Amino acid sequence: MTDIEMLTRWADSIELFVSEALCPKRITTQQLGVLQDIDQGVKDIAIKSGHGTGKTTLLAWVILWVGMFKYDAKIPATAPTAPQLIKLLIPEVRKWKDRLPPQLSNQITINNDAIKFTTGNECTPRTARKEAPEGLQGFHASYLTWIVDEASGVPNIIFEVIDGSLTGEDYLRIMAANPTRTEGFFFDAFHRNSQLWKVHTFNAEESENVSKESIERKKIQYGEDSDAYRVRVKGQFPRSNSDAVIPLHVIEDAINREEFNTFGAEVWAVDYADAGDDKTKLVKRKGNYFYKVLECPVIGSHRQVETANWIANLYNLAEEKPLAIFVDAIGEGSGLVSALKQPHYKKIPTVAVKGSEQADDFETYGNKRAELYYKLKYALEDEGKMFNDDMAIGELSAQRFIISERGKLMIVPKKEIKEVLGRSPDIADAMSLTCAKVVYDKSKHQTSSEPQQVDSWMGA
Repeated sequence: MTDIEMLTRWADSIELFVSEALCPKRITTQQLGVLQDIDQGVKDIAIKSGHGTGKTTLLAWVILWVGMFKYDAKIPATAPTAPQLIKLLIPEVRKWKDRLPPQLSNQITINNDAIKFTTGNECTPRTARKEAPEGLQGFHASYLTWIVDEASGVPNIIFEVIDGSLTGEDYLRIMAANPTRTEGFFFDAFHRNSQLWKVHTFNAEESENVSKESIERKKIQYGEDSDAYRVRVKGQFPRSNSDAVIPLHVIEDAINREEFNTFGAEVWAVDYADAGDDKTKLVKRKGNYFYKVLECPVIGSHRQVETANWIANLYNLAEEKPLAIFVDAIGEGSGLVSALKQPHYKKIPTVAVKGSEQADDFETYGNKRAELYYKLKYALEDEGKMFNDDMAIGELSAQRFIISERGKLMIVPKKEIKEVLGRSPDIADAMSLTCAKVVYDKSKHQTSSEPQQVDSWMGA
């Protein structure tokens, strides 16, 4: 076969291009279904996917194929945040470009603001921000190809701009996402607008890209019956009647948020583990930025004293001292509070918290624990940022609310959460404890080592 015959063959079929030029043994059954749709002329494709299934790889293949083989093509690529483009999609395109034969690879130039082809075609990555939808206007070409990654988080107004650009008959529009939201344009493509889209589900349980060991690990981290497992593994939307205190999309947004609030006091919180398999967790927070979780290594019969020593050591080594360290004082946690109150720990600003006590807003919440979890939710929504930790994601998304006989919001008992997760939600509980009190930000006017209360504090 001559080079011209080979290129003509690839230009006519993205399936052949990928299988012969890129990865003859690495196309999954799920990816193959989408490639065949494109070859058959399908124009509107929506993919909901679990993690690790190769959806971003698929989008990279489409960008390369359109850029090299379509006439007068423009490829705007968008996602809710810049890191999803600059750190994920563009590097994926670069990885596969480097696997092309040199005569093709040399025709492509990649940087952070454009992917250019010697054919004159170009892929332009731009973030999808509802405050500036005009940034995605002005794209016109004989073959316009829209790539929308993490489409579940893209505002509806952005899709209105995309729709307005599709004035010609020859176009391709692909949107893919972990299906975190049960509303919006992406959700509607799988429901009321399903006749307008060719839809696919990339279930990680069925993907050749995801190992069985990984699936079993996710079952432990998220809980097999949880919304986190449904979304992040099965590629299914959360339950429409979800009673989650903190919806999964709030958690995902907080993990991916680029601009977040760090204005506020440095505080820590400790969820102390009783005897058994539970682990003592310490979470650090500044403003609405939850930036670190640590696990106490202490085990054995003197855990309270040794855990107090561990906390004191972290405190003494910290460059910025927390103004409060909130400790769950229910059960054996009361002993840890007592240990930290000993004279030789006098500088440790320990604050005991009991979730069973009356809430400050006792007309709304049935107890302090429920109030703290809702404060945590509001902190994450209010320009909040959190660490990317699968255990924390599973624990946060597993928290469910119920309405008490007196009409107040409650959180389901911890033993029910344990049954779902197979463990105690130690990280989530520690995160909620950071919302227990209102404290001053660090200032030159503060003279006491004890945390001081004020009327307001960002996120609390």
